[in-house]
Amino acid sequence: MTIADDAKNMDADTAEHVRIYNGIMKNYAQIGIPFTMALTMFFAQLTMRSGLLSAIVWFVVVYAFVLFVVKTFFSH
Repeated sequence: MTIADDAKNMDADTAEHVRIYNGIMKNYAQIGIPFTMALTMFFAQLTMRSGLLSAIVWFVVVYAFVLFVVKTFFSH
């Protein structure tokens, strides 16, 4: 192998790592963040004894709102 071949392989590896990183971050931002915040609100409502129905409603509301904010923020 020559130095040029090594450079090509390193460029390909770097591009692959960037693609994987961007995919992971996009999925986490669009799924992980809203779910985590909604789950936090769900358990907070249960802790405050608001009832199961209220906890489920707040879970859905918070998930939808945070998903909207994340998609708006990352839409550029």
